[in-house]
Amino acid sequence: MNDATYYRDHWLEIAPERLEAYEQLFEWRPQNAPLLEPAQLAPGQTVVDYGCGPGGLAVELARRVAPNGRVVGVDLNAEFLQRAAARAKRDGVESLVSWQRCDGDKLPLESGFADRVVCKNVLEYVPDVGATLSEFRRVLRPGGLAHAIDSDWGLFAVEPLGAERMAELFAAAAPAYRTPYIGRKLYGAMRAAGFRDVRVQILASADTKGRMAPIVFNMLGYARESGRMGARQLDAIAAELKRAIADGTFVLILPQFLVTGSA
Repeated sequence: MNDATYYRDHWLEIAPERLEAYEQLFEWRPQNAPLLEPAQLAPGQTVVDYGCGPGGLAVELARRVAPNGRVVGVDLNAEFLQRAAARAKRDGVESLVSWQRCDGDKLPLESGFADRVVCKNVLEYVPDVGATLSEFRRVLRPGGLAHAIDSDWGLFAVEPLGAERMAELFAAAAPAYRTPYIGRKLYGAMRAAGFRDVRVQILASADTKGRMAPIVFNMLGYARESGRMGARQLDAIAAELKRAIADGTFVLILPQFLVTGSA
């Protein structure tokens, strides 16, 4: 493991069990609808889904721009793109979505290509947030919107772990995150990249069923990879979380920052 590049490397090579966890975690659900409201999506638009993963969001975007819009899903992981294409076919929106592999700051799209760029939980991992946002602005038509949804790991709460143990776990997993406090930084970053009328919303809800538990189990895996916490301690935390989910005492809260700017 290379601490300097792990934030990117762990998205290039994804173990099968993590791929399956991401299928669950990135599934689009109706309760997620408020996350997209600031993007002002409409039929006929051309939308870029930056960091599309296994395609759950891209399929939802395709539904919103149908029947004559288009969506381009962009990701650096080839397996994600294959899974996303299979999902689009399965969900009947294959004709509305295309896929591009992107292995760097530059988007493989022409300037002024899109009406919207949507980016969900990706900017915390990119090498240079400013460079990526500048690319968003380049590929947008004048007046187009960039809409970023992202976390701020300084506001992450998981019970029964508590604040101190959560901080210890995150410190051990830290190499997996390039900009862990991206949520609070996005407003200034968008303005610095030249976006106008930048707006911020924060949405938060509590998961008490364990649907978002893969977030914590991923973090345990990152901490194991880093070697900054012992295997016995990590196993004990995993067991404690599973007991909490089973007995109904699990709570996970990760506020989402919604930051939208006009090109």
